[in-house]
Amino acid sequence: MSGTAPAPGPADLPPPPRRESPLLARSPVFALLAVSVCGWLLWELAPDAQYALASRTPIDLGGPGSYAFDRARENRLVQVRGELADTVPVTVDRTGQARTVGRLGGTNLLVDRPGRGGPPVYEGRLVPARSRADYAPVVAALKLRGAPIQDAWLVLRDGDRPGDRWWAVAGSALLLLLLVINLRALVKSLLD
Repeated sequence: MSGTAPAPGPADLPPPPRRESPLLARSPVFALLAVSVCGWLLWELAPDAQYALASRTPIDLGGPGSYAFDRARENRLVQVRGELADTVPVTVDRTGQARTVGRLGGTNLLVDRPGRGGPPVYEGRLVPARSRADYAPVVAALKLRGAPIQDAWLVLRDGDRPGDRWWAVAGSALLLLLLVINLRALVKSLLD
């Protein structure tokens, strides 16, 4: 017998270092940036995703002489009847689509409808408060024309139906996944 030590067996070796998926490994700075951007985009997409999943049964807001604006709920499908008293033609910047925005006679409800004319029945999305700022130039133009619009105005986007915005739900789900992955990486890097 010789004086050499026996070769180490598999039980004598230390365990291999744990390898983490490159998908889940992030620098803390990148993870913080990704969490911030995903959170901001989720905040921006939230109203569209909520509306996409909203009920397809419209809330009836009535007609001339019997309006029921107390039933109005932002970001929901609503229906109202009446004539447009004042109108302004507008063009959507991104698509070039011609639309007409008008005030429903005797109310503070603006109706944003595709094209011009049509029956005096409007059904669509009651735009959330944070999206109404997009209509401020239209309100200013209507006031210049003498329309009696007060500060508390609502906007109904005629023809905008729940379920038409499936991309908002899919985008929100993808952003939520990215947020969770990067939040996990951020927490893990802070704890290590």
